[in-house]
Amino acid sequence: MKFRTELTVTPARILLDPKQPVVLIGSCFTDNIGNRMRFCRWSAYPNITGTLFNPASIARILRIAAGAEPEKEAVTDSTVNRGEVWISWLADSGCDSFSREETERRLLERLQTLRQHLSEASTLIVTFGTAWIYELNTIPGYIVANCHKFPSTLFSRRRLTVSEIADEWKSLIELLSVKYPRLRIILTVSPVRHLKDGFEGNSRSKAILQLACEEICMANNNTEYFPAFEIMNDDLRDYRFYADDMLHPSEKGVEYIWEKFQERYLSADSRNILREGEKVTRRLNHRPIMHDESKQAR
Repeated sequence: MKFRTELTVTPARILLDPKQPVVLIGSCFTDNIGNRMRFCRWSAYPNITGTLFNPASIARILRIAAGAEPEKEAVTDSTVNRGEVWISWLADSGCDSFSREETERRLLERLQTLRQHLSEASTLIVTFGTAWIYELNTIPGYIVANCHKFPSTLFSRRRLTVSEIADEWKSLIELLSVKYPRLRIILTVSPVRHLKDGFEGNSRSKAILQLACEEICMANNNTEYFPAFEIMNDDLRDYRFYADDMLHPSEKGVEYIWEKFQERYLSADSRNILREGEKVTRRLNHRPIMHDESKQAR
């Protein structure tokens, strides 16, 4: 008897090579996949610019890194003071510092690193987390990547539309294709549930992201969609595969999605390369038990 419907993976038109670098950007799920790549000795670079959840903030960071927007001006304009700490509206708390100069330096360094790895990478993997955004009331249209615990009265909260996301990303992918001609793009929607938006809010947000991804992929031959969200919710669909917070996938859940990712984007030879890389990492991480020689002598 079958007790679940398993997602059948077919090889993608974009096949990845473990010998070629990959850049990953987006929600915290990006780190899950990126870290597994790195564990297999793949040159993967997850969330160089920190965790970013909404498509608009991810797109803006990529535009700045690609040179479509003046870098220093964007960084300076994004930096504000919160008590004793300086933060950036473009980044997560990883750039926070007690001085404005240091916060700006950290973000500029991230952008430079992202730019360098994009120029070397064969693939960019993007994970959208939520369609909900926060805009500064003082600067119309300015979408923040992180609210940094500022009062909610400082922002207007709304949900991006399918067309807003699709139009922004179709334009961005056109820019990236010119700047980095060999770069291929894989889009995915994070399976992490954002229940602070409520069950309905989370479901509608994910649906918007899925529809936007479909429209983006239909418009770009170098762009693919990987169904991480669907694997978690339609294939596994069991709380056994969630972490204790019941929001994030558990280690087993992430591992299953990672296996499906390999089936879709890697040839049998490439999967063997990753298995060998994993063996090397496990050997390097192994710490032999040091026996007490004095006890052995007795």
